[in-house]
Amino acid sequence: MKILVAALISEGLLVVFGFLLVWALTIEVRWDISARMAAYGVTLALAPLLLNHYLWRRTRNYPESVYSRFSGEIIDPLCRQISIPTAISIAILSGWCEEYFFRGALSGAIARYSSPPVACVLSSVLFAGIHFVGNFKRFGGMMPLYTLMGMYMWLIYYLSGSLFCVAVLHGSYNLAAILQVKLRHRVGA
Repeated sequence: MKILVAALISEGLLVVFGFLLVWALTIEVRWDISARMAAYGVTLALAPLLLNHYLWRRTRNYPESVYSRFSGEIIDPLCRQISIPTAISIAILSGWCEEYFFRGALSGAIARYSSPPVACVLSSVLFAGIHFVGNFKRFGGMMPLYTLMGMYMWLIYYLSGSLFCVAVLHGSYNLAAILQVKLRHRVGA
């Protein structure tokens, strides 16, 4: 329950800051809520899931690697302790709230004063950074992977014109990754 409360607070703050940016700068956030965009989002979550699985398999024999340490010390314990309903709630919250702030509001604000490529890079680096607040020294080596994921989601938003598509992608990825960890530990892999 503590994890869900922490997620509600942190994701809620992102939405508040996002609304303030959108309101203050009159940024257009495009949603295009449709079954087609939901299907694209779920399908497009497969590429990062496959990458994640590949990295897990390649690094599990190297416990000193940052990916192995991050998985073993943060991701695995977190995923094992949350229930399926909590996992679903966190997936929905992270998908909607983080995408609204990083790809919608923040990227839109940056693009207004620079260019789409600059918005892509800056919003993605900040997206990555927020995931390591308090743990940057230990797990900062994960920043390139998270930045790449942010850039991937930014590109999907840019090409699809649908924040809904990217929110579904993000939420689907998070839920599937949590379930994958839970299953892996249940089976003993």
